Amino acid sequence: AAAFGLLKGTVGPGILYLPHGFYESGYAVAIPAMIFATTMFVFNSYKLLECWRVESDRDKLLIERRQNLLGKDYGRTAIDAVQPITEGGHGALLSYPELAKRGLGKHSAFVEVGITLFQFGVCLTYLIFVPSNLAKCIYSVFGFEPSKVVLMWMMILVQIPLSWICDIRKLTPTNVVASLLIAFGLASVLLIAFVEGFQQTTNVNGDTSIIFVENLKTIQPITDSWLFFVGTSFFMMEGSITLIVPLQEAVYSDSDRGKFPDLNRSVMWSICSFYILFSGIASLAFGENIQTALTASLHGTLATVVQFAYSIAVVLTFPLQAFPAMEVATKYWMGDQKSPMKRNAIATCITILLGIIAVVSIDYLGNVVSILGSLFGIPLALIFPPLMHNSLVVKDSSQTQRNLNYCVVVVGILAMGAASFNTITMWNAGAER
Repeated sequence: AAAFGLLKGTVGPGILYLPHGFYESGYAVAIPAMIFATTMFVFNSYKLLECWRVESDRDKLLIERRQNLLGKDYGRTAIDAVQPITEGGHGALLSYPELAKRGLGKHSAFVEVGITLFQFGVCLTYLIFVPSNLAKCIYSVFGFEPSKVVLMWMMILVQIPLSWICDIRKLTPTNVVASLLIAFGLASVLLIAFVEGFQQTTNVNGDTSIIFVENLKTIQPITDSWLFFVGTSFFMMEGSITLIVPLQEAVYSDSDRGKFPDLNRSVMWSICSFYILFSGIASLAFGENIQTALTASLHGTLATVVQFAYSIAVVLTFPLQAFPAMEVATKYWMGDQKSPMKRNAIATCITILLGIIAVVSIDYLGNVVSILGSLFGIPLALIFPPLMHNSLVVKDSSQTQRNLNYCVVVVGILAMGAASFNTITMWNAGAER
């Protein structure tokens, strides 16, 4: 169950953005970048889980102390001294933001804001992806290509009432359907890529060969836009590092809990291997015609079905992806108020705001993915976990470990700054062809 949770939380529609970045940056950059991102993800997952272990043990000890005090006549002063700890900050359900609150204090606000903006950012990519996908699908069926902006606002009209849902359990049926459609879409994309790649073609010299071989000869190991892929490689996990602690908490037995870190490592490296294989096959199959939204590169009857299926899957995934961020945003503006109408109004405004941003960036999906990975994916995966580890895991950390954590933080800051600066300064170069 934990392995499935990791797979479901990591492998989403974002996988379709990887092949374009892989091709545009060059395999000599893309493959090491994906390996580096996964290495850092696994390393910092261990750091987060060590933070969880220390704080979980601390919570259990505090609860035991309070129960012992309640069972004996030590007086209210001793009990009151422990009660604020067990009922206040400590004793709460452990999660990435909760650990950040304990480890980073007031600076944990950066973590909560980062997670919220990253989740909304992923939703923004959906608003760009679906119109591009549907436009190709409609063109294949009816022979004309509608405006992507119009299709995007139609999607917004669908998402507004879905954003009013307050109980995440009501999104379970749509999530199951979306998962099935994504699985079907991925399998179909790979099938189409293989069929396309093994087709015969004639090169400039008049020699006959298969497309895989010809594209292998022309694909570049590194390009001028290689730095774009740094952000993309950290976007590929879609912020799933925030799921590590809740999934660890959900493991029932102590023996299974001890196995979870190694399970997480195995699953993440399996996902990385699949991402590299998937991106390589798609790049060699579609070559210079590859689009950021991979499904927009497909042709044929099955391709049209895949484009439509993936569009429906992403439309159904949007409300679930936005739900945690929407809860944080509405709680910030409403406080302790319980006004469904006010919550719906805030959710509607946020959804419309995402639509306005999508209009401006409708032809820059690759750039949006890169900037999200740079500004939010890198800090969440590289910068905050080591700092939390140095703060919370004090007794178990040697000076060498602490210095190593600081080195990772410095690498994260440099990568975030360089990748973000490159994406912003070369924004127009990242437009869809």
